[in-house]
Amino acid sequence: MRKPFKASVKKFLSFTLISFSAISFANLEMSFEGKTAKLNLIISNTDAARRKGLMNQSFLEKNTGMLFIWPSSKKQCMWMKNTSLPLSVAYLSSDGRILEIYDMVPFSEDSICSMKNVRMAVEVNQGWFAKNKISLGDKINL
Repeated sequence: MRKPFKASVKKFLSFTLISFSAISFANLEMSFEGKTAKLNLIISNTDAARRKGLMNQSFLEKNTGMLFIWPSSKKQCMWMKNTSLPLSVAYLSSDGRILEIYDMVPFSEDSICSMKNVRMAVEVNQGWFAKNKISLGDKINL
């Protein structure tokens, strides 16, 4: 692929993600490049929505998760305050590549921080990534 075309595609994807940032708690289907797994996502892209996350939820549907989108790439942290569900979190680069995956402990107020600068995170039921063979380096398709 030619470099100018790749740059245009990256700009388009970034614009698309920023456009989604205007919508809070919208639903979106996400797939992974070269994989059959799909996720239905709840978008969490405002400060208030990101702070609330999946707090006080007693159930998360199979193949459902929450996509957190931040205005810019930087190191981010998540926690499980008031969250009874065992979850896994994947931190993503601005181009949608999975950089890190962590399992989180219900009700823990310990921060689980990214080691790298990230633009997004996806929370799913714990074990979903492993069960669906989704791992570091895999890329999302929105």
